Amino acid sequence: MAKVLVADDERSICDAFRTLLAAEGHVALIAATGPDALKLVRDEHPDAAFLDVRLPGLDGLATLKEIAAIDPRLPVTVMTAYGTLETASEALRNNAFDYLGKPLELAQVRQVLRRALHSPRVVPDTGTVAEPPARGTLVGRSRPMQEIFKLIVLLGGNDLTVLIQGESGVGKELVARAIHSGGTRSDQPFVAVNCAAIPESLVEAELFGHERGAFTDAKEARRGRFAAAGSGTLFLDEISELPLTIQSKLLRVLQERSFERIGSVTEIPFTARLIAATNRDLGGEVATGRFRLDLYHRLNLVSITVPPLRERMEDLPLLAQALLDRACKEAGRAMLPLEPDALAQLRNHDWPGNVRELEHVLKRSLLTARGPALTVHDLAMGESAAAATADPRTRFDGEFARIARAYLAQGSDASGGIMEQAAAALERALVRAALAACDGNQVAAARLLGVSRTTLRAKLAETESPS
Repeated sequence: MAKVLVADDERSICDAFRTLLAAEGHVALIAATGPDALKLVRDEHPDAAFLDVRLPGLDGLATLKEIAAIDPRLPVTVMTAYGTLETASEALRNNAFDYLGKPLELAQVRQVLRRALHSPRVVPDTGTVAEPPARGTLVGRSRPMQEIFKLIVLLGGNDLTVLIQGESGVGKELVARAIHSGGTRSDQPFVAVNCAAIPESLVEAELFGHERGAFTDAKEARRGRFAAAGSGTLFLDEISELPLTIQSKLLRVLQERSFERIGSVTEIPFTARLIAATNRDLGGEVATGRFRLDLYHRLNLVSITVPPLRERMEDLPLLAQALLDRACKEAGRAMLPLEPDALAQLRNHDWPGNVRELEHVLKRSLLTARGPALTVHDLAMGESAAAATADPRTRFDGEFARIARAYLAQGSDASGGIMEQAAAALERALVRAALAACDGNQVAAARLLGVSRTTLRAKLAETESPS
């Protein structure tokens, strides 16, 4: 039996909560004003709370802040009949557990209540660590990761669009999957799309689908990723790589909550939640004209920035062991502990490829490890490991520096003809380096080089033609 605070000045709402809580075997603590709610928090120590935004005496958001100061453990769900995205965002920023719009749906209230009573929570003042609300390797005791865990819990019960930012390899998709699996859509599909991996000419068909005969190669109809997501979650990774024309169509989908397949005029409802991710500074992309400002604002309702591994090294022991445990399980081997010397070696690396690089290093190390623990001698560290898993920009910059040094070493006193040949050779080498850094993706390589895809194709044709 739990004690649940209900702070609302509408008697009908309070009566409905009394009935619901009694049916669930809980006790209702009723308050009609903000000060009354604070007194009940101090005196009765409730296990959960539902708080109306418009309260007499002290409004709900101000009361929420005061409750957090009294009992940071208490999960408070904010309710309002004047629901706006701004109110929801402010409630979430002020440590609300969840956000509900009125009129309330009893089934949704019951679900939020159960999650609130069973969800682990962070207590900032005492340093108690919350367990990560997801399976896999989304782990960490650092403050940034604890804040991310809290946001994941808060976002699970609503449908706000989320923008996840961070370098390649930090675990942005893990965060997206955690939001999905912890929310009301967890039994629906989670559809992940890597926007950087789709050729520009196929993006629209891949996302929105097409009818049979819509274009030359459309021999049969295709649903598309938006339809495949159904009422689940659509995760658009590397959203900054979408062409401007597709950005415009995506904005319309978010505004109208519907889309059309290529070759059709029938509107298809879009009922999925959208989560986007990027390893770029979208604000900077907007400033350079490569990303739409209106779409940026539409996506950036709630933003989560996942820190690079080098900025949360206190998480490395827990994270490395979790990754190693998973690798052992996948390989069908007994769990191996990390010896202190191996852990010290891992701490000395700056991990440009972030968690993905760490995972690859541990998997390779496991191939040759034969002892009862993973030692420093087992670790498959090296420049190749970092280069293979690092962000494309990092990989390209390193290759660019190597090529530039090689050509500068040839000297600059040659005749004009030789210098022109050297410049052409350098250009071809950089094109190949960009493609290698982007794993052959021409759209991403063109963006990396700062040229159009047409220009890149022309350079490729020159590169492939016999000299």
